[in-house]
Amino acid sequence: MLKNGNLLFLSLILLGITMITGCSATRELTDNDSELSLKMKGANVYKNSNELVATSTLVKKSTISKSSLESISSSLIGYTPSSNNKSEMISDEVMFKVIEYLNTPYLWGGTSKRGIDCSAFVQTVMYQSIGVMLPRTSYEQSNVGVDVLRSELKFGDLLFFDTMNKGRTTHVGIYLSDGYFVHSGSSTGVAVASLDSDFYTRVFLKAKRVISE
Repeated sequence: MLKNGNLLFLSLILLGITMITGCSATRELTDNDSELSLKMKGANVYKNSNELVATSTLVKKSTISKSSLESISSSLIGYTPSSNNKSEMISDEVMFKVIEYLNTPYLWGGTSKRGIDCSAFVQTVMYQSIGVMLPRTSYEQSNVGVDVLRSELKFGDLLFFDTMNKGRTTHVGIYLSDGYFVHSGSSTGVAVASLDSDFYTRVFLKAKRVISE
């Protein structure tokens, strides 16, 4: 399992420029992905709804180099689960998927490694790593799962923000540990940020737990 110290170390390495704006709605998973999700045993499935048509504006990607990403990925091989503990296995699966998407540029409406927005990143990581199916938009994602106090955050909890001053959720990320979370920021792409920064402290709305304990 990736212990808190290792997550903090990884978070510090990957910490990018703080994102100033947010993202919300667009397309859903492909039909093939949807069909596959129905075949997965034990998956938590949340209902999807109609989405807005996306643009294709590609924003500057994060500055993590390919060699750095490969080095980080290789270093984590030694942290694979040593027991059958379910929570440890879930943490590792989610973390490896997060690492796989690091350095992906931000793309409003994007759902792939060519470009991805905040809600698609969260949706994809949760689905592809542990079979948890979430709605497509950050606003809809904020309405599923169990409410979690900020003081009780655990790895894998979803964090919701109002980064566009709209009075509702406009951005989402995945909590790591020690006050750090990973997200797809419009100015950074998929990167790690600090929940304790002035900006994210100000725009933070709530947290949700969608991984069954």
